[in-house]
Amino acid sequence: MKPLEITVQQAGEAGELAGNIRSALARGLPELAPSCCKHDGTFVLVASGWSMPSFIDEIKAHRDAGRTIVAVKSAHDFLVEHGVTPDLYVNLDPRDRTKGVSLKNDNTVYLIASRCPPVMFDHLADKKVVVWHSWAEGDELQAIGAGKLAIGGGTTSGMRAINIGYILGFRKFVLYGYDSCNRFDGVKRFTGETTGETIDVYVGEHKRKFTCNMAMAQQANEFQMIYGVMPDVTIEAKGDGLIAEILKTRRDLKLAA
Repeated sequence: MKPLEITVQQAGEAGELAGNIRSALARGLPELAPSCCKHDGTFVLVASGWSMPSFIDEIKAHRDAGRTIVAVKSAHDFLVEHGVTPDLYVNLDPRDRTKGVSLKNDNTVYLIASRCPPVMFDHLADKKVVVWHSWAEGDELQAIGAGKLAIGGGTTSGMRAINIGYILGFRKFVLYGYDSCNRFDGVKRFTGETTGETIDVYVGEHKRKFTCNMAMAQQANEFQMIYGVMPDVTIEAKGDGLIAEILKTRRDLKLAA
């Protein structure tokens, strides 16, 4: 498949993000580092796509099996409400996303990128917070400083969460809510939120059509690059969304396990 030619401007201005990074560093919080914790190699990532709630029983089964459950942004509160306290929470967004973690708890480790706004760190100040750095050129990288681990890998929290899992030693990824497209009725998130301007994306031999906003399409585009830098991973995406279709097409072409 030919990658989409899309240019997306990430949220936040460079100077603002550099200020957020300096503020996060000044807090003296522990920073994300490779873990030697015991696990079976499976990283269960739960994002906010419209299909996610229909798989809550599967997610609970992963919990019962002792696998690592990761909430991406606003999926956190949904999981807690349904009896699944995530092991990790990942946020890259420089906007205020405190609403999605109103059910903060003492068991989840909150992995907050240094580029996130101070209000996120203030909101989670009494919880287990580990700061990590997002790789980006220019002011952000200069603000991080030399000798720091900076994690790249895409423009969304969901994509960076996969990279974090890889750095932590996981090689099997199960994705929930990584639809990266709208539902047939225009809904983009499990909360019922809809999107504005969209484009149509066609995948596979039969040119199956998906409707996405630009950020979704860019995420799907970035997802296709994973195997170029992580050739030893196995990825399964649940649901009937764009990323699941990309994986199905790769399997049909014998490009991925």
